[in-house]
Amino acid sequence: MSSTITCKQCGEQIEVSEALQGQIEAQVLAAEHQRHQAELDKLREESAAAAKAERVAADAFHAKQLAGAKDLLEREAAAELELAKKRLESESLGAQKKAAQQQELLITQLQTDAANDKESRTELEESNKQMRTQLTELMTSLRGEKKAREEAELEAAKKLAEEEGKIREDATKLADERQRLNIAAKEKTITDLQKALDDAQRKAAQGSQQMQGEIMELDLERSLGDAFRDDEFTPVAKGVNGADISQTVRSPRGIDCGVILWEIKRTKNWTDGWIPKLKADLRSAKANVPVIVTEAMPKQIDSDMGQLEGVWICKPGLALILATLLRKSLLDVNIQKALAENRGDKAESLYNFVTSHEFIQQIESMVETYQEMTLQVQKERVAYERMWSLREKQAQKLFMGTANIIGGMQGQIGQASMPRIKGLELDSGSDPVELTLL
Repeated sequence: MSSTITCKQCGEQIEVSEALQGQIEAQVLAAEHQRHQAELDKLREESAAAAKAERVAADAFHAKQLAGAKDLLEREAAAELELAKKRLESESLGAQKKAAQQQELLITQLQTDAANDKESRTELEESNKQMRTQLTELMTSLRGEKKAREEAELEAAKKLAEEEGKIREDATKLADERQRLNIAAKEKTITDLQKALDDAQRKAAQGSQQMQGEIMELDLERSLGDAFRDDEFTPVAKGVNGADISQTVRSPRGIDCGVILWEIKRTKNWTDGWIPKLKADLRSAKANVPVIVTEAMPKQIDSDMGQLEGVWICKPGLALILATLLRKSLLDVNIQKALAENRGDKAESLYNFVTSHEFIQQIESMVETYQEMTLQVQKERVAYERMWSLREKQAQKLFMGTANIIGGMQGQIGQASMPRIKGLELDSGSDPVELTLL
C-alpha cells in the first residue's frame, strides 16, 4: 500500500510507501515535539523571570511602605515623648518652686522664732525634720515621675515595634498571595501544554507502531537474506492472511528442502492467540516450521528461545541463530531422504569411483607417503644405533679405567686396607652392573 505526494516545484506526483510515510510522520512529530518542548521551556523561563521580577518589586514596595509607616510611627512616638517630657518637666519645676517657697517660709519663720527661746529652737528642729520629710517625699515623687517617663518611652517603642511587625506581616501575606496566584496560573498553563504534548506523543506512538513493526520485519528479512543467499524469501502483504515472512530453504544445488514461516510481533505483552493463528497459517501455506519473533516471551519459557505447542519462539537477537539451526535440520532431512531414494544409484557410483583412474592415483600417493615415512624411520634408527654404540663403548672404557685404578691402589696398600667396592668383586650372585664407592 502506498500514497502519493505532489512536488511543490514541478507538480509531479511521487509515490511514498507506508514505511517512508511513517518515517516522515515520525520526523514531523519529533520536530513538533521539539518545538512544543522549546515553547514549554521558554514559558517556564519567562514564568520564573516574571515571578522573580514581581517578587523583587513587591519586596521593594513593601520595604518602602514599611519605611514610611516606621517613620510615621517614630514621629508620633517622638511627639508623644516630647509632650510627656514637657509635662513632667513642668510638673517637676512647679514642685521645685513650691518646695523652695515652703523652704523660704520655713527659714524665715525659723529665723524669726530663733531669737525667742529654746522652745522656739525645738520647734525649729521639728520644722527642719518636717522639711526633710517633705524633701524626701518630693525626691520620691520626682523619681516616680522619671520612672513613669521611662516606662512611657518603653511602651511607645514597644507599640512602634508591634505596629512595624504587623505592617510587615500584612505586606508579606499580600505578596505571598499575589505570587501564589501568579504561580498557579503559570502552572495551569504548563500543565495544559504538557497534556497537549503527551497527547501528541501518544498519537505519534500509535501512528508509528505499525511502522516500527514493518521496519523490524524488513530488518529481519534483510538479515536472513544476507545470511542465507540460496534461500527464497517472500514477504506477506499487509491485510493478507498469513505470516509476515515465508522462507523457502534450498540446498546449494537449488533443491527445495522446506519452508519456515516467520511471524514478527512488536508488543510489550504476550498473547496466547498468536500460536493457534500461526499454526493455521502453517497448514494453509503447507510449510514445515513456524517461528514467532517477539520481545515479550510467554511465561512458560524462561530463556530467550524455546518451543511451545510446536511453535518456536525467540527474541530478535536470536533469530539468525534459530534460523541456522532450523535450516540445517531441514537440509539434513532432505539429504537423508535423497540417500534413501537413491541408494542403488549410489552403490553403482561407488563401484565406478573405486575402479576409476583417480582412485588408483590417490591410493598410489598414499603408498608413496608410507614408504617415505618408513625410510625416514629407518634412517633415524641407524643414526640412534650409532650414537648408542658410541656411548656404550665410552661407558665401558670408563668402567675398565676405574677398575684398573682400584686394582693399582690395592696392590700398593693391600687389599685388606681398601674398602669393598660393589661391582668389582667376584661374589656369587652379584652382577657387576654399577660402580658405587662406599
